[in-house]
Amino acid sequence: MNVKCFTLLLFMIGCVSTTFAQQTVSGTINTADGEPVIGASVLISGTTQGTATDIDGKFSLEAEPDDVLDISYIGFITKSVRVGNQTTLNITLEENTQQLEEVIVIGYGTTAKKDLVSSVAQVKGEELQNQPVSRLDQALQGRAAGVEVTSNNGAPGAAATLRIRGTNSINGNRNPLFVVDGFIAGTGFDLNTLNVNDIESIEVLKDATALSIYGTRGAAGVVLITTKDGSKMKGGKPRININQYFTSQRVANPVEVLGGAAYAEYINESGQFVPGADGFGETDTSLPLAFDDPASAPSTDWLGLVTQPGMVMNTDLSVAGNTNSVNYYISLNRFDQEGIIKGSGITRYSFRNNLDIKLSEKLRTGFRLNVARNRQENNKTNYAQIISSVLPIREVYDDEGNYTAINPISASLQRNPVADYNLRIDHSFTTNIISNAYLEFEPINGLRLKSSIGAEFNNFKGNFYLPGELPERKADNRGGFGRINSSQYHSILNENTINYGFDVGEKHSFKLLGGFSLQKNVTESYSAEADRFPNDVVQFNNLSFGSDPETYVLGSGYSQRTFLSTFGRLDYNYDDRFLLTFAGRRDGSSVFEDGNKYSFFPSVGAAWNMHNEGFMNSLQAISRLKLRLSVGEVGEQGVPIYNSIARFNNVNAYFNETLVNGVLIGALPSKDLSWETTRQIDLGVELGLWEDRLTVELDVYQKTTKDLLLQRDLPNTAGGSQLQNVGSIENKGIELNIRSFNVSSSDFSWETQLTLSANRNEVLDLGGDEFINLRQPTNQGGNGTRLVPGYPVPVFVGATYLGTYKNTEDIVADGREGVSFLGSPRYVDLDGNGVINAEDYVVIGNPQPDFYGGLRNTISFKNFTLDIFLQGTYGNDIYNGVLQTHFFGRGDQNVFPVVLDRWKQGTNETSDIPRAGTSTSLFNPNSTVGIEDGSHLRLKTLTLSYDVPVNRSVLGNAFRSLQFYATGNNLLLFTNFTMGDPEVNNYGSGLEQGVATGQYPYARSFTFGVNAGF
Repeated sequence: MNVKCFTLLLFMIGCVSTTFAQQTVSGTINTADGEPVIGASVLISGTTQGTATDIDGKFSLEAEPDDVLDISYIGFITKSVRVGNQTTLNITLEENTQQLEEVIVIGYGTTAKKDLVSSVAQVKGEELQNQPVSRLDQALQGRAAGVEVTSNNGAPGAAATLRIRGTNSINGNRNPLFVVDGFIAGTGFDLNTLNVNDIESIEVLKDATALSIYGTRGAAGVVLITTKDGSKMKGGKPRININQYFTSQRVANPVEVLGGAAYAEYINESGQFVPGADGFGETDTSLPLAFDDPASAPSTDWLGLVTQPGMVMNTDLSVAGNTNSVNYYISLNRFDQEGIIKGSGITRYSFRNNLDIKLSEKLRTGFRLNVARNRQENNKTNYAQIISSVLPIREVYDDEGNYTAINPISASLQRNPVADYNLRIDHSFTTNIISNAYLEFEPINGLRLKSSIGAEFNNFKGNFYLPGELPERKADNRGGFGRINSSQYHSILNENTINYGFDVGEKHSFKLLGGFSLQKNVTESYSAEADRFPNDVVQFNNLSFGSDPETYVLGSGYSQRTFLSTFGRLDYNYDDRFLLTFAGRRDGSSVFEDGNKYSFFPSVGAAWNMHNEGFMNSLQAISRLKLRLSVGEVGEQGVPIYNSIARFNNVNAYFNETLVNGVLIGALPSKDLSWETTRQIDLGVELGLWEDRLTVELDVYQKTTKDLLLQRDLPNTAGGSQLQNVGSIENKGIELNIRSFNVSSSDFSWETQLTLSANRNEVLDLGGDEFINLRQPTNQGGNGTRLVPGYPVPVFVGATYLGTYKNTEDIVADGREGVSFLGSPRYVDLDGNGVINAEDYVVIGNPQPDFYGGLRNTISFKNFTLDIFLQGTYGNDIYNGVLQTHFFGRGDQNVFPVVLDRWKQGTNETSDIPRAGTSTSLFNPNSTVGIEDGSHLRLKTLTLSYDVPVNRSVLGNAFRSLQFYATGNNLLLFTNFTMGDPEVNNYGSGLEQGVATGQYPYARSFTFGVNAGF
């Protein structure tokens, strides 16, 4: 064999050996949740040979058994895999949590948590999902430090009262500003129009540097609501989700009143009580009994008759995705709740479309759109009246099968609760559209010019009809009564901003924000009503059927409010150690007179990332340590529209026996009225230990509001009152947020989050007034809620209850002969004049809790997750207005079972519960009897979920993900409150918090659902 032939043979052998050594390796790259990773780099280690994954996350390349493949993608930990004899690889990439820095939404932008100078509470959407509530404020309770959420009642769709770091206004606005996807929706935005499961995150702005960018709109705090988009989707393929849950609800902690037999005995005993010969009280058994046989008296459970098992049906369908140039999120939702009181409920249909488009490397655009249609069935029964005065001895129907309409004790006409929910018509329709579109241009790196136009349109229509067949109307042949009311609201917002971020050298970083904002809000309304319909055929649909023209009432209104603002912010970062923020806004509002329409509200904040200092290197346990300090001002312009001009009210009067229309001055124009100003200082500490396995955030703050907007009476002046700048209020407090990852392993994890807040509120000055009366929570007893300098907003006032008179000597000593009796109530007589009235009132309680908060534990084992959330308050008082009658006994009113232990002659003369009959005709003042401890601890939610491992079963061919879950809501309640649930707020978001008169009850619910991804 010659040399040429030998060389050719060696070459052929080499080619054959090489051909057999190389092999085709293919596979799929997925994320932990099964999403394909598009564009992931797959390289043979040590070479430049490789490929990238396609739209399905798949790849294919030639490699040798000894080769190692390096798989990498931005935001994920690089993974190395030896080929060996494998020809197919399925690889899962894990997110790099250090690389994916936590992002916080702030006013007009976002920032990394590490660069944040302000005090901002964040609640992620995943914490709120699949709770059987129609509003996100109901789901927010206890989850954000410094945010006190009180549900006003348990009615479907009922608003909650939000207080961020306390109450800081009297006649101005006390509600936070809601900003939805950048659109300033105002303080009265209807949260019923948003689907809770569309929420990506909620940020609550609390301190001056966070709030001042919203100027006069942010004095009561700002709630930023960010909805989902497709930016976090990977793989380019659409992600489809269907979420369906069903909830069963029942009344939790029902109120109890005395049953028929016990009530009849009480009435008998009351009827035989007389002052007696000595004037100290005795029982006269010769008097006739109202009930010869109390045991046979009717006993109607009215509360049971009007309640029912409620239910919630919720369906969510969403499609989301992300390509190189477009990300999108589209959702449809149907939420249907039937209330636990018959005839009440809410149904919502909503559609959301969020879209972002990258037109070029320099130009981006997008929009957010939410359309919602609500039908609200308002509660038709007066639940408070049922508790207070619909007696158990009254039957539903009379002997002829007609609804009863008479109180059997007073013989007065009274509503019949069963007839109410069967016959009354009371519902409303709301159509809400809120949208925001933007165009963003980045001419050079770091400089972004953005212009947005947003709008909200809200149409409301309410229908109300009382049929002539209602027993209280049928009794005097009044016929039917109809009313309709409607309002149209629209808000147009244009905002233009410029952002510029740049570095100077290696250690100096700057971010500049400047902006201009213009907003116009317009409301138009009308109403009409008529009475004495001859029949109920047309109901409210034709008010002209009202047969008495003198009962026709017409009304209409128009109002407009405009805002004009400029704002700016400067962020400076030195070497990731020292942070400085300057922010401010100049606001103008149409509600003020010329000369006072504009004001500027500045702030400054600083932070020190101590963990980046060299001297911290030896403290390896500390992964994060930041000190924050901020100070600044925000304003409040929540005054009535057209306040700077005189306002008139229409009046009707007879002149020469002819009914004529006239006008009467209603309020004088305010002169030199300016903005309320709230100055706030905040000191914060953020600590992370052991690679942030344990994090602690602590904030201490003080804020003082001066130049309060206060409506003051003007004696001997036409108009009666005028809005003035007088007085001041202070809030100071402490907030604590602790989060710990107790256990973290592949099969088992346990995370705990605790929020605790304490706010101390005080009225500093009321312009020289000793106090201001607010409301009278009961039908007697005088004013029970006040503003008093030196005390919180508000306080409860009344006499001090000492129990019952147990001997005649005390009656004589108190100068109460002939007025009080053995077994009758006894009070502290401060002025010693023998008369108990408002002069004997002292502060007897306040609704502000000493602290409030929530505790969440999330425990995961393999594919099971248990989420336990507790919420509660401590130290708050409740004014139980029903006790005014139900404890003392007031003739034709109900009484609580506590009176079974009442004072009785010869058998129970040591009781402090008044003797039956001693209070029926007496004036019973507001007193400490009505003040109850509102402290409570509630097992708010308990959720157990199971994630089916679809990737390891044949289900993977049909599902991307599949989860089953069960949730219990309001399962346990620990409280000393005696009238059902202590979370009550009779006057909504008004100043008079913590008053209970028998609100719509709360439900205990059980939810079962399934969430499927495709």
